[in-house]
Amino acid sequence: MSKLCLKDFDAYGFDLDHTLAKYNLVNQIQLTYNSLVDFLVHQRGCKGLFVDTEQGNIIKLSHSGKILRGSHGMGMLSQEELVSAYGPNLIWEHYEHAREAVRARAGNQKFAFWENYFDVPGILVAAQQTPSKYYQPSSEGVKQWLLDLKQNNKCVFLTTSSHIDYASLTASTILGEDWKSYFDIIVTNARKPGFFQDQKPFLSLDGVKEHEVVDYNSLQQHGVYSSGNHSDLEKFISKLTGADKPKVVYFGDSLCSDAFPVKTLTNWDLILVLEEMEAEGYHPHDNTHHYWEPEERDRKIVRNVNLCVDEEEEAYLLSQQWGSFFYHPEADPLHDRHMNTFWGELITKYTDIAIPSMEYIAGLPLDHQFARFDHSVDGSTDGFSPAKPKPLLPLVLSD
Repeated sequence: MSKLCLKDFDAYGFDLDHTLAKYNLVNQIQLTYNSLVDFLVHQRGCKGLFVDTEQGNIIKLSHSGKILRGSHGMGMLSQEELVSAYGPNLIWEHYEHAREAVRARAGNQKFAFWENYFDVPGILVAAQQTPSKYYQPSSEGVKQWLLDLKQNNKCVFLTTSSHIDYASLTASTILGEDWKSYFDIIVTNARKPGFFQDQKPFLSLDGVKEHEVVDYNSLQQHGVYSSGNHSDLEKFISKLTGADKPKVVYFGDSLCSDAFPVKTLTNWDLILVLEEMEAEGYHPHDNTHHYWEPEERDRKIVRNVNLCVDEEEEAYLLSQQWGSFFYHPEADPLHDRHMNTFWGELITKYTDIAIPSMEYIAGLPLDHQFARFDHSVDGSTDGFSPAKPKPLLPLVLSD
């Protein structure tokens, strides 16, 4: 497998949320939950419902625990479907647990109150009031790295599914009020993964409102747009850089919205930002990278980046009940510590390298040679940088 080197690319694309933008995760989760509760209770009137996590249904109960109505996703369940799922008496087996939990105001693994739905306006208002509570500012090293990428007639672009108001708040908080200067073009409301498949036109922005269609020939450097598609964006990149077939690498955090469409619908390379790498148990050591590899131990970080790890945030990403995101020991009879989970397979097949955060890659020189995942090998772990997550290390190293 060829190595990945950032100097070899003509253009560098970035998602925003959970990629360039790193959240104060504990506060963000609490904000999201409270916004979801407010949306359902006060805007949708959805009080007193339960989620049956075993069946994946939303249910309304009688005083005696009988299921009065239910839905699966957005579709209401018929009486016949309810009987098939819960039996002829329609009594929810976890009703008594629910009553006990209500009395104690505590949770239970078998159910959850249906008090949540995603309310972006509520989140936006709260974040606008105290942005430092929810976002971690990018280090000076990341900012300098973004500027370094633009040297030698290279293109740096931002493509986010967030609308311009939320994207502006996020980017200005992490990068500063001059955040637009870091990018040659900014695309908001990109509707990924549709951005990589559809041919929707770019729209100009009048403040926060979408205005009029912009032909790709009229896209301007340092312009801010909405919607669009990757094919026209690539033509803009070609025009800006002078490369007939520009070589593009994209940074994203979603296996479904970023990695899969990029690797199946474009010729771009994909670098995955994967917080679970950090949470599952390795940390930078002595200010060096690739500390499991002897030949890399003396390679120093060249920019002032932030490699601190928040232990409370780690706890939010770890599950004692379900185990590792990457590895399941009972499904590894040969004990070779390869990735053997569903998401692990997607990482191997649809990403080139995976990093815990932008801070890690921004600290390295642009000519650093990254090993790639071998897409032809099931469970390949070669592309993790700066090191493999602890569950994938030989036992002698992971202890």
